[in-house]
Amino acid sequence: MNFAHKLRKLFHPEIIGSMREHIHRAFHPVSARRLQRELEMDPSWEKLRRKYPRGIKEVHRFGDTKFWIKRNVERAQDLSLDRGRRRHILDLGCGPGFFLYVAERLGHTGVGLDVDEQAIFRDTLRLLKVKRVVHCIRPRFHLPAPGKKFDLITSYLTCFHRLERLRDGNWRTWSTAEWQFFIDDVRANQLKKGGMLLLEFHPQKNGELYPADVRELFLKNRARVFRSKVFLK
Repeated sequence: MNFAHKLRKLFHPEIIGSMREHIHRAFHPVSARRLQRELEMDPSWEKLRRKYPRGIKEVHRFGDTKFWIKRNVERAQDLSLDRGRRRHILDLGCGPGFFLYVAERLGHTGVGLDVDEQAIFRDTLRLLKVKRVVHCIRPRFHLPAPGKKFDLITSYLTCFHRLERLRDGNWRTWSTAEWQFFIDDVRANQLKKGGMLLLEFHPQKNGELYPADVRELFLKNRARVFRSKVFLK
């Protein structure tokens, strides 16, 4: 009984998916260290870290090129951006811009979309030479019309759907109707035929990624759900 349970766990889709990611990274290595060393040749990064010292809560860490390059190389590899055809990418909530920087170094093109609230993001985007469109994503409003449609749209640690912080520390988030409007807009106006939208969610204080009815909506839209990630075409 115990052996059968372990066997089922071994062949669980999430375990297989995780193994696939690790195998892909092993057989298609990308040197995050080299990319980070090249960035750090510019003394502006050290100046940036002095400008935003460790005492500034949640800010200094965005100058940590070693951490962010490594994380975003892994993200790029998981999407097979280290091989295959060139893609045009939109990164929603692009933040400091490291994902698009890595993607562009791998031969792709892209643009970020985010609000303009963090001064350090303006500085990192400038140093990384990543283009950003300033825009606040709101429920039932279309995204800005692109010059050309995208092969891939990403949203890491998605939070644009968070509307109001509740007393218990969790968030009131988009309804299923608001999510459907967003998905329809992306499919009709943003993605090329055969393109893909990736949403990666950050858990709330109670551990929830999104409500059960939103998960059902994603599945009705033919999404592939893998851990905190939702893939939609």
